[in-house]
Amino acid sequence: MSYGMQRIELIAMAERKLKDAQLLFMHNRSSSAYYLAGYAVEFGLKACIAKQIAHQTIPDKDFIKDLYTHDLTKLLRLAGLERQRAIDGKADQQFEAAWAITKDWTEQSRYETKLISDAQYLLEAISDTEHGVMQWIKRHW
Repeated sequence: MSYGMQRIELIAMAERKLKDAQLLFMHNRSSSAYYLAGYAVEFGLKACIAKQIAHQTIPDKDFIKDLYTHDLTKLLRLAGLERQRAIDGKADQQFEAAWAITKDWTEQSRYETKLISDAQYLLEAISDTEHGVMQWIKRHW
């Protein structure tokens, strides 16, 4: 019996959430687009974390507890990617700016009305094919 979500499922969910967010944005649903775009990054980072969990090994209790967060900065830390993000951010200022926009997303955005510009900036920061956060995450999942 398997519990939880497998890495391959997390990757698929990350990709679907980003596509859904883009579709919502194209239909002027900026608040929903913003909200779902952040979940794409969350699932992507959780896929990076899943890659590091050893097969047939029970992870530390605190690690598992911490995994159940929506905080992108904490998930980056749990994935062991803080240092790499800092290095890559220094080398690529556009990626650094994209992360600066993306890291401020929270699950509380589901209760907020977002402007078209808010959703546009977040979607661009996440989905840019050269400097975007999702492109960077894909190199680590």
